[in-house]
Amino acid sequence: MATITPWLQAYGYPVLVVAVALEGAAIPLPGGILMAAAAILAAHGVLSLAGVLFACWPAAVAGDNLGYWMGRSGGRRLLLRGGVRRQRLGRLQRFFKRFGVWLILFGRFFDGTRQLDGLVAGSARMPWRRFFIADLIGTALWVLIWVVGLYAFDQHPGAIHRLILQLNPWIATLFVVALSLVLWTLLPRSTPD
Repeated sequence: MATITPWLQAYGYPVLVVAVALEGAAIPLPGGILMAAAAILAAHGVLSLAGVLFACWPAAVAGDNLGYWMGRSGGRRLLLRGGVRRQRLGRLQRFFKRFGVWLILFGRFFDGTRQLDGLVAGSARMPWRRFFIADLIGTALWVLIWVVGLYAFDQHPGAIHRLILQLNPWIATLFVVALSLVLWTLLPRSTPD
C-alpha cells in the first residue's frame, strides 16, 4: 500500500480509472488495491469519496465490457487452442446460462474471478444485455461496499471490526456453497456404462 499511495497522490483519479478498467479486462493490474488505497485517502481528505466512487464504478463497468468483447471475439479460439476441449467449453456455456448472472453479480468480490469474469462470459456466449445489467449491479455493489466500507472503517474501526466478526461465518458459508456449485457444474462426472 505504501508504494501505491504516492501514485494516487501524484496522478489521482486518472491512474485509478486506468487500473480498475484494465484489471476488469483481464490485464493484471492492482485495480482493487488502488481502489482500496483511494478509499483510505478519501477518509483522510486527500481524495473525494464521491470522486473515488464515480471514478471506479464506470471504470469497472468499462473494463469488464472490454473483457467481455475480447472473450466474445476471440476467447473461444484461445480456449480451444489452450487445450480446453469442446465438451468442457459446452459445459462452461451451460454453467453461464444457469449461474452466469450470479457469477457476474458477486464474482467481483473474489480475486481472479474479478479479472476474468467478463472474458469468460464473452467466451461462453452469455447474452451481452444480461451480462451488462448484472455487471452494472455487481460493479456498483463491489465499489460501494469496498469504497464506502473502507472509508467508514477508517472513520470508525471498532464498530466495523465487530460487524465483520459477526458476518464472517455467513460469508464463509456462502463462499463454500458457491464454490461447490461451480465445481459440481464444471468437473467431469463419471457416466454409468
